[in-house]
Amino acid sequence: MAKTNYNQIALRAKPPSPWLNNSANGIDYWLHVPTRECGISLRGLARLCGVAHRAIQSAIHNAQKSIQKVGSEVANLRESELNKLLKGKTFFLEEVANLSPTQQGGPNKVILLEICMIFIRYYAMKGKIEAVKTLFLFSDFGAEQFIFIQVGFIPRPESIMLDDIEYLIAKETVQVNKSRQEEVQFFTNPLTGECGIELQGLGYICGGVALKHVKTFLDTQPEPYLQANHSELIVKASVCTLVLEHFGYYHKPHKTLAQQWAKTLNPMVPNLHQKTNYQSPAVTDRETKLESRLQELEQENIRLKQLLKEEEAKGKKKRHRMMGRVLQWKIPPSCYEVRLEEDTSHISQLLDGLILKRKPQQPLPANIELPDGLTLDAEINL
Repeated sequence: MAKTNYNQIALRAKPPSPWLNNSANGIDYWLHVPTRECGISLRGLARLCGVAHRAIQSAIHNAQKSIQKVGSEVANLRESELNKLLKGKTFFLEEVANLSPTQQGGPNKVILLEICMIFIRYYAMKGKIEAVKTLFLFSDFGAEQFIFIQVGFIPRPESIMLDDIEYLIAKETVQVNKSRQEEVQFFTNPLTGECGIELQGLGYICGGVALKHVKTFLDTQPEPYLQANHSELIVKASVCTLVLEHFGYYHKPHKTLAQQWAKTLNPMVPNLHQKTNYQSPAVTDRETKLESRLQELEQENIRLKQLLKEEEAKGKKKRHRMMGRVLQWKIPPSCYEVRLEEDTSHISQLLDGLILKRKPQQPLPANIELPDGLTLDAEINL
């Protein structure tokens, strides 16, 4: 009997997806975990803005094609207010992550959060109720944090001990060139907020520039470029910006990767804080004060509701309204204009006063009788 040979199938674990996404109320939220870049689907954004999705599509298309060549001439399209806001922007998440988010086997066009906020603010200013509601919703958490919550992403800060200080650290794998990947480390001192990039990794995001060339440029700086008080070679954030701009735009050959990172990390300090999950004491203190103030307002609201309930029960409103109606009936309407408290205020309140104003050029009847305290010859009585 002939022996049957079976091909062995190598079972390999599927690599974890760099994407997190979730659909809530018909809106798809996306997060690219390695870069923390997030966005919203086209139709979802249209729903949050209260407009048709074709309006979003058209605005992006017009911004991308704001200058068209006609023969040998260049015709500038008339720029709308929205077009000016979108001009020169990066629109889709795939352009930043260099990878298209996929769902059910197909690629998805996910609009970057920065662009989403431009649309939402624009349509809110135009009076779109849904856009206004979205702005209020995002203001409670911050737009980015709101999307983190929607996709279930909980950033857990890593840390490393450097001379008795537990520094916050973030590690990211960077595609230096077509055949080379390297790890870059970002650091933040949680006590001072001082942040920076590890020296070797800075060379990687400059497009694989040799370390000696990076050091040569750094040595030209008038101030110390490394963080002090520990042995780790961490380049200060302000100097990192100069390094990326130098190798991206001034030193030849210009490094495209350095240009991309200069744009991604601009402004440098807030972006490094975000990568390392640093929360400044000022932000924490502000949130604590806001929570305390919110509790105070809630207690005051409860007190006022209880007070209103007691006033209704005592019947004071009914008595005041009845007194006003009696005066209106007693005073001749042809001679005086009567203003009750409920006619003079937008807020319900209880007043013990009434305003009477004589109508001009109206003689008073000889037999007119006014309630005690009111004077016949006065133009206004209180």
